[in-house]
Amino acid sequence: MKKMARLFAAAAALAVAGTLAACGGGSSTPAASGSPAAAAPTTVNTSAPLYAKLPQAIKDKGSIQVGASIEYAPMEYYDTDGKTVIGFDKELSDLLSQKLGVPFVWNGTTFDGLITQLTSNRLDTIISAMTDNPERQKEVDFVDYYRAGMVMLVQKGNPKAIATVEDLCGKTVAVQRGTSQDQYIQTTLQDQCKAAGKPQINLLAFDTESQAMLQVKQGRADSGMQDYPVAAYNVKQGNGAYETAGEQVIANPLGIAVRKSDTELRDVLQQAVQQVMDDGSYQQLIAKYDTPQGAIDKATINAGK
Repeated sequence: MKKMARLFAAAAALAVAGTLAACGGGSSTPAASGSPAAAAPTTVNTSAPLYAKLPQAIKDKGSIQVGASIEYAPMEYYDTDGKTVIGFDKELSDLLSQKLGVPFVWNGTTFDGLITQLTSNRLDTIISAMTDNPERQKEVDFVDYYRAGMVMLVQKGNPKAIATVEDLCGKTVAVQRGTSQDQYIQTTLQDQCKAAGKPQINLLAFDTESQAMLQVKQGRADSGMQDYPVAAYNVKQGNGAYETAGEQVIANPLGIAVRKSDTELRDVLQQAVQQVMDDGSYQQLIAKYDTPQGAIDKATINAGK
C-alpha cells in the first residue's frame, strides 16, 4: 500500500462501513481463522525476554508511546465503542509487548503529522501501516513487518478468469477516484495495454470505495483494485460476494518507524518482531486476518526501495 493521501484511507473505511458493516466506529473484528493474540501486558514485566535490552528511557517511562492514524481497517481502527483500538497492527503490538515487557500505549492522530510528532519526541514509535520508502528513510528508520501493495478485487468465482493486471486490458475496472489505484491504471496500465496492442481499460471512477465495489458485485465492472489488506478485509466482510485475484502490484514493506537516533529501540524492536515471526505467533496473526500475501519472514531494517 502506497499510503496514498490518508484521504483514501478515511474514505475507504467510511465507505465500507456503509455497505459491509465494517470499518471506523461501526466495525467488528475480523473472524479469527487462527488463534487470537494473547493479551498484552498492562504493567511492566522485567522478566520478559527482551526487557533488559530496552533503552533506559523506555524502562523509566514503563511504556512505549505509539502514534497511529486509527481509521484504516483492518490494520488499525476503533471498535464499536469508538475508543478501543483493534486491528492487525494493534494485535502485533500486543505480541511485541509480551517480548519486551512494557505496554504499547496507542495515540491517535492524523497520518500526515505522525513523523513530525515522532521526531519532536512526542511519540516513541509509529505503527500505522506506514510504507517504508527511501523518502521517509531520510527522517526515520523502519523495522519492517509486512508487505503491502495493490490487488484486484473480483466477483466470487472470478467469472472473467482475471489472473494478472494485464488481463484488465479491454475489461471494465471500478476504482475510487483519486486513489493510487486510479492513478496506476491511468498512468501505467493503460500505456502497457497500448504497447501490447490490447484494448484500453474502461475505467469507472467513483467518489467512494463502496460505489466502486458495488459495480463489481453487480457485474457492471469486471474488477476493482484496492490496497491488499483492505481488499482482503472486504472479502472477509463481503458475505461471499468477492475474492482477490492475482498477486500484489507495486508491493512495499510496511514498517514500525523510530527516530534515527533511537538505534537501541530500533534494534530491540527488530529482535522482538523477529521473535514473533520465529515462534509462529506472527503467522497466526496473518492467518487470522487472512492476508497471506502480506507475510514476510525477516524483520529487516529500511528495506523499502
